[in-house]
Amino acid sequence: MDRAGRNGRTPLTTARGRSLNLVARVLPSGAVACWVITIFVPVLDSGGPGSMRIRVTSLGFSPIDMNDLDEVYLMLWVVILTGAFTAWLLSASKWWSIAAIVLGTVLGLRLLQMVADPPIMMWDGQTADGMPTGGMEVAYPAAGFGLWVLGSLLFVAAGICGLVAAAQQDHYRRERIKRCMSKRHGPAA
Repeated sequence: MDRAGRNGRTPLTTARGRSLNLVARVLPSGAVACWVITIFVPVLDSGGPGSMRIRVTSLGFSPIDMNDLDEVYLMLWVVILTGAFTAWLLSASKWWSIAAIVLGTVLGLRLLQMVADPPIMMWDGQTADGMPTGGMEVAYPAAGFGLWVLGSLLFVAAGICGLVAAAQQDHYRRERIKRCMSKRHGPAA
């Protein structure tokens, strides 16, 4: 295993480096699974009755209206799926790992922004006899909130595992260079 592969890259040689690299590639799949579940389990929910209920999922407001899809949620989906797919293509490289940590942080910040400024629905009116009516619905964190947090943390953990695996690979490379430099080469050997 001291040789570089066909593509010129040094393979991960330590068992720890290989296992961390595998973990870094698998964890984003768990994040995608969390996001798929939050299509059906609301992230924010007002708990109100019937038509006045506010439910926010990972695809936007529920029930999902294809005419009113929210571009922010669609963009998050594209980035999350791209991150999970490229983890396998790029073998959870150092740059991918940094991007995964940034993605996990951005997802967490987006969730905090949604909780700090929740969707609100206010209405006002009056009954047939002139009595004023009105109300307000506010969406609060629901079960999907925990899944969103878990998905964000899975991306951060994948990035950290990828960085540690890359450090293992760099350490192996340095040790190999030291061994080669310490050998005597030439006719005096």
